[in-house]
Amino acid sequence: MDKIPVFITDKKIDTIEKIAAFLENFSDFKIIKTSTDVKDLEKILEKNIQTIILLGPHYTIDDIEKFVSFYKDYLHYLIEIILLAREPSVEFLRKAIKLEIHEVLELPLNTKDLNEYTNRAKNIFKKNPVNNSKSQYKEKKGDNKKAMRIMVFSTKGGTGASFLAANLAVDLTTQTRKDITLVDLNYQFGDIALMLDIYPKNNINDIIPLIDQLDSETLKSFLTIHKSGVKVLPAPIDPSQDESITTESTIKIVDILTEINDFIIFDAPSIFSENVLAILEKLDYLCMITTKDVPSIKNLKISLQVLERLKFPKEKILIIMNRSDSRVGITLNEIEDTIGRKINIAIPSNRIVPLTINKGIPVVLNYPKSSVSKNINKLTKILINTKK
Repeated sequence: MDKIPVFITDKKIDTIEKIAAFLENFSDFKIIKTSTDVKDLEKILEKNIQTIILLGPHYTIDDIEKFVSFYKDYLHYLIEIILLAREPSVEFLRKAIKLEIHEVLELPLNTKDLNEYTNRAKNIFKKNPVNNSKSQYKEKKGDNKKAMRIMVFSTKGGTGASFLAANLAVDLTTQTRKDITLVDLNYQFGDIALMLDIYPKNNINDIIPLIDQLDSETLKSFLTIHKSGVKVLPAPIDPSQDESITTESTIKIVDILTEINDFIIFDAPSIFSENVLAILEKLDYLCMITTKDVPSIKNLKISLQVLERLKFPKEKILIIMNRSDSRVGITLNEIEDTIGRKINIAIPSNRIVPLTINKGIPVVLNYPKSSVSKNINKLTKILINTKK
């Protein structure tokens, strides 16, 4: 290996530029990519290029942990990770060692440290020839996916189902960096595109003329990618187009999506429609969202009874109470007694929710430290942990 390929990433472009400018003085390094998005590493991995990853100082230890977790199968044979930090603490170094980070270099970079690292880096990749890396990487890429299928459902409008579906999909993408598609099953009045402020060129109705010849590559071309990385299959703009989308077509689309995703989130209409009932049989989890008003609670109780008659497994049902801190004379304990179930997640009220909905910016992105986001995070973690 004549030159060491380097991928530089940080959250701030000016930091990347400073690091890149410093590395230009070293003939042993070849910068093959710079980006503020670590996901761009995928393009390098697809080419099986053994690469040094320079992670900039604006990534937190939590960011780094997620990054290492996602790319752990490539560590030490296809990529080596170097952390760049300003005055790293002992605790930071301890965590880096635990994560099997190869090196931590202190900023500002100096010539001595980089020269010492150069020879070590060359020796690392000599021990792991690219042919071995290529075969292992292809083996991983060839693994068939089997998506976890999650439906967000309520039998009463206005409970926040679309809000939760959109934020859950974005949060899953942020937390896992895996392939996630959000499907709007409300074919008459779907709001997912509005929730994410996207203007899709295609929606599910555009797929129907090609349904008999539909394959994974064709289906991918109809998906709209949100800036978070979530792929979205929106509902039709014209409510009358609902009639042209059969249950058989819906199931075929779902089956193909299952093979090319890690998670699929369905935003369902507030009714046990044929599509909802057909997909129920394929679900891993049903997230039933409700609010602290009598009609919502009544509908939730009836829905649970319907699901019991349909023999839908109780352990696959998660109860989410939206606007849980509303003072309306009903306590969470009373609701649990009424429905005969524990509430799994309680999402509090907050004025930031309508603000983010109106802007089309998911609350988990705009206000990640808010109590609303933290409780959505809890739901995300439940789903991630069960998929493991």
